[in-house]
Amino acid sequence: MSPYLYLLLLIFIPINGQERPTEINPNVTDNGTGVDNDTLFNNPDRPSLAYPPHLSLLFVFTTLLIGVVIRSLMLWTSRCLPYRVVMFCIGGLAGFCTYHYPDFKPFVQACYVDVDLLLLIFLPIIEFHTAYSVDAHTFFKSLPQVFLVSVPGTLLTSLMVAFMGYYLIESSWNFGTALLFGVVCSPVYPMEVVKQLREISKGKYLAVLLMGEGVIGDASVMITFTAVFGYLALAITEASQVSLMLLRFAGGGILLGIFMGNVTSGLLSLMYNDMLCAIMVTLSGAYLTYYVGEKFLYVSGLLGTVITGVLVSNQKSTIAGDIEVVVSHFWHILTHVANTLLFTMVGVVIFEKISYMMTAKQVALIFVTYSTVYCSRLLIYFIMMPVLKRVGYGMTWHHGLACSWGGLRGPLSLCLALTVMQAPLISDVGEIFVIQAAGLVILSLLVNATTMYKVLKTLGLADISLAKKANMTNCVKRIMMTRDRCVSMLKMDKFLADANWDLVQEGTTIKHPYQLQMSGRDDDDEDDAYMGYRYTTCPDCEREIPNEPTKKELAEMFREANQRVLKAMKISYWRQYEHGKISKEGVRTLVQAVEVATDSEDGAINLELLGSLWRPKPHATWIRRKLVNMMTPEAANAQVPRNPWRQYCYRIVTNLWFDMFIYLVILCNTPVILCEVVMRQPVTLLTSYTIKLLNLIFYTIYVLEMVMKMIALGFCGYFKSHWNKLDFVMIIFATGDLILDVIDSLTPWDKWDNLNSSILTATKLVRMLRFLRLCKLARVSVPKIMAYVDRMIDIQLAFGYDVGKGFVTGEQEVCSLLPQLVDNKHIQETLSARLEMDRLTVTRQLGLLQRDRPWTAITVKTRQATTSTLNIMILDAQQLKEEGFLDEMEYRLLLHAIQEKVQLCRHKGSLVAPSSPETQLRAVSWLQGNERVADFFLENSEIINYNINDILISRGDEPKGMYIVVSGLLEATYEPPAGEIDEAIPNFEFFTDLKFDEPSQEYIVSGNAIGVLGVLTNRPYSYTVRCDSGVQAYYISMTVIKEAFNLAPHPIMGLEASMWREIGIKFSMMVLPTVPAYHGLSTEKLSMRLEHAFVPCLKAFKVFVVNELMEDIVLIDGVCQDLATREVFQPPCYIPRTAHRLIFPKSSQLMVSIGCPETKLLIVPAKDSDEMDIMEDEVDDTQCELMSNSSSRCLYHRVARRLSSDSRRTLSQRGGRKRRRGGARRVNYRESVWGSKIGSVAQVGSDKDAHVKKSMYRPTLETTLEPKRELSGRFVRENSGRGNRLESEEEIYTTNFSKT
Repeated sequence: MSPYLYLLLLIFIPINGQERPTEINPNVTDNGTGVDNDTLFNNPDRPSLAYPPHLSLLFVFTTLLIGVVIRSLMLWTSRCLPYRVVMFCIGGLAGFCTYHYPDFKPFVQACYVDVDLLLLIFLPIIEFHTAYSVDAHTFFKSLPQVFLVSVPGTLLTSLMVAFMGYYLIESSWNFGTALLFGVVCSPVYPMEVVKQLREISKGKYLAVLLMGEGVIGDASVMITFTAVFGYLALAITEASQVSLMLLRFAGGGILLGIFMGNVTSGLLSLMYNDMLCAIMVTLSGAYLTYYVGEKFLYVSGLLGTVITGVLVSNQKSTIAGDIEVVVSHFWHILTHVANTLLFTMVGVVIFEKISYMMTAKQVALIFVTYSTVYCSRLLIYFIMMPVLKRVGYGMTWHHGLACSWGGLRGPLSLCLALTVMQAPLISDVGEIFVIQAAGLVILSLLVNATTMYKVLKTLGLADISLAKKANMTNCVKRIMMTRDRCVSMLKMDKFLADANWDLVQEGTTIKHPYQLQMSGRDDDDEDDAYMGYRYTTCPDCEREIPNEPTKKELAEMFREANQRVLKAMKISYWRQYEHGKISKEGVRTLVQAVEVATDSEDGAINLELLGSLWRPKPHATWIRRKLVNMMTPEAANAQVPRNPWRQYCYRIVTNLWFDMFIYLVILCNTPVILCEVVMRQPVTLLTSYTIKLLNLIFYTIYVLEMVMKMIALGFCGYFKSHWNKLDFVMIIFATGDLILDVIDSLTPWDKWDNLNSSILTATKLVRMLRFLRLCKLARVSVPKIMAYVDRMIDIQLAFGYDVGKGFVTGEQEVCSLLPQLVDNKHIQETLSARLEMDRLTVTRQLGLLQRDRPWTAITVKTRQATTSTLNIMILDAQQLKEEGFLDEMEYRLLLHAIQEKVQLCRHKGSLVAPSSPETQLRAVSWLQGNERVADFFLENSEIINYNINDILISRGDEPKGMYIVVSGLLEATYEPPAGEIDEAIPNFEFFTDLKFDEPSQEYIVSGNAIGVLGVLTNRPYSYTVRCDSGVQAYYISMTVIKEAFNLAPHPIMGLEASMWREIGIKFSMMVLPTVPAYHGLSTEKLSMRLEHAFVPCLKAFKVFVVNELMEDIVLIDGVCQDLATREVFQPPCYIPRTAHRLIFPKSSQLMVSIGCPETKLLIVPAKDSDEMDIMEDEVDDTQCELMSNSSSRCLYHRVARRLSSDSRRTLSQRGGRKRRRGGARRVNYRESVWGSKIGSVAQVGSDKDAHVKKSMYRPTLETTLEPKRELSGRFVRENSGRGNRLESEEEIYTTNFSKT
């Protein structure tokens, strides 16, 4: 059996379906037995008649099946008739059949379940789902409005309806019964109109207000109903009892809800990826709160359930996003089932039991009740409007009318009316209650729910703003462009080539979603509304020019754009959380900051509020400062005296043994003081003199200590210590007491008889305060306490760094999406400037935090790198499953192993120590796998310290080396070059976008390399780097870098190629998201896609031919041209896949400037291809064409081929065995770069190859412009002969090549 089906059986099947005894004529005997049937049925020992339980099951599941059919028909026919009304009518039809055909009654016997059980089953579901669906932040912000309309508003509505019922409905009612009727008619259940309200601009706040009124108002109604019902049942007779009962139910319900909400939220946070446990926790929390409150604690279980739902909604981010969606769907299904069964059962009861009372008067009174309820509601909103518009989100009279009309009535009114009908004392009015409540609910659903959109449109709340129209238009255009590209690709499919593409175009053309809502417009106006703008035709050129928006429209567009940006930021934060880049506390903090910004006037995130996370808490700083003062000796803050005898005293008082002696004296003095206080008079003379003598000795020691400290530290220096101040006060008290002891000993005067003994006792006890000085012995534990405080500060700052890094990442992602989010240039520039300013501000704060506490930043970065890697591993496991490498069981085992690591990383709280400078240098991306180059850099570079405001790089300077930052914060300011930048990228490697013609600013932290692009291109710097704090960095000169190029000369995997690869990937991460093929890829997937990319050395080529082994190509530097279309590509840009031959600047067919740099391409290999397969075979210098055949070797021999240097040397022999293309001489790629024979002096190659090899690919010490510097160790190269140098270079090349 399905778990969901089993759960429904447990929840919705009544315990038993007992039938009330059938009325039988008592005068008729039972077949001559002489026993009356009345006596037989009234016998308590006789078991009651009951229908089989399976009939209840039949009714439940038949009702659910009928509900499915009805809902499907309504969705298919697009009818606006409320679903609950239809189910009520079906239940009424069943009740009518039961009334006229008694044999049908066993099938509907489940409808006559006790109302208390009905409330216990259905009410927690409905109320918890409503509270769980509400936006917690908006609910708490609008809580004053919710309280006003749900507590005083509900009570006033009840009173007004009570007066109407008292005078119009039934003359025999007393006012208590009429008040009970008013309470029954007051509950609100607005879920039918919430969806419509959320579609308007301010509808979110109105929807939350109505939902809050529904849940809090239902709790108020239940408490009021209990009080009035108890009064009518004579259970409560005094006003004091009513007050105490209301206080108990309301206060107890609030406390119960807070407790159960925190417990449920805490348990839910532990079920991050467990769907079943998350569902059961929320289900148990809802039912336990209601049941315990109502049946055990006798408080408002409904109010507790509502508060539990709101608190759980506030903490729903603690579980995974997909799990939260499942939980929400589960509660939506339960609510749908509850409404289906409840309205059907009420319809059965009404039409079967009280159909005889359905007279014309009752029907007319239903309309009177309906009118009274909504007029009362409108009047209450009008009375409270002055307060409502000043609290929460504010309110206008348009919104007040919408809220008044949207207050639908729901299932709680029906349940309360059934409760009245089943009550013995007031059952005579129950039929009228049920008829009026059911009529009110059905009429509100038929009238208010179906006309809500028309009311909103009449009030002007449903008008679609210009920004929404324009945004929807852009989205529709993008979808249609995607449709066109998809159709064009499908036409290439050989199986779909003969499809009817006209019908495909017609069947995939969608209408503008807002076009259906534009009624009463002409076609032209409708087209203008479709586009989102209005156009004016110029009389001269007859061109359509968009009209300039008015100030009001511009302000509205800016507000809409800002809201859309904030929503995109929230989505970015959640995406980062799902990918492990932010902790769950961090994403909650950022989302809350966005929600606060959404509510603010300017719509900007409060950086001051977030900035408190990057500063230690004031109380923690204060505690740490006090602990430092405790650890600091008293003499540490004082100057050493120059006088010899003062120096002698200074050495004594600062000696450890002196402090130990004073502590010992204090310990010995404490028992003496206690004996003097505790001992009762009279005491022996010996005892009295002994105590006085000891006091004199201790007093002398204390005075000597004070005098010596005053001499050593000075009079002012002595009172700088709080302990010395305490000693001074104690000595004053001891002096007074000592004077009294002397007088007492030398004269017959007795201090105990002549002074108040309590004063003397207090004086003695005050002297015991000296015992506090022993607290100084606790210095041993101070370091541990300080370490704990430091750890708390580090954890708090690490959390702040986590939040700040997520904020910066979100700002960068949103900035890249601004052209798609906002189409107005002025608004786009304003938002871009604000986002960039916020990003730079937070980046600088994070850099300063990393400078002061590097271990906090390293901890966050390490955790993020670990979780990001684990998430990539999960995606790879999913791909392996989709490709068939893993079955379901294997996938689950592998996924469980990875998720264990994810959970361990998420809850790991230990701090990570920063890496050493050597480790940071080795961790640079383009040094990975080049240990010899890393050792070479370490031996031939040094760490240089820079002060704040020092300039490392100035704009316009020629490159002289590069820097690898070890610690500190630097500021890089970019200024666009004065000349044209079409043929080359600017010399600035820290771009965050492709706006090369605009100034920009960036902050650089440790671990980054500065000047990489300068050493690669030798172009002047386009930026200035200034130290924003003290900085430590490795400086590597240009001479060392050029020599390092010799150590790793591989044209694909060498040092220079690795540097270009890093630059290329950075620019490709900004270029590829603009390509339609990469629109759906996340940053992680895109980075993994580029992980196999490489930048080959193509300086010797004139024409570059692309084949199927290349997936994508990005132009990084230089220019190239498509041979077929003659389209010129300028860097950085994406080379379309339609380009098959690219012309380089060396070709005479491409006209470029003299200073055009070498063309650099980032090549993304196709699947199951690598750079060696692609660049393995080429033609001569005139034309390069890559082979399409892939290697046929097995996995073992492919790895062996790449690791064996002997196999590498035999690659040149494969050229003759490959298929030759006519007309072009094919040579090996390495031979075209290095010559036909490496290491042979006699066969160096042609003069042209030697020139290319010497000046371009194998830079030696002779070709460098800088003077040769002496190098130590095994990296010294003697310029003794060409042959020796070639042999050594051959050895280096072979060694490096074998390592790959």
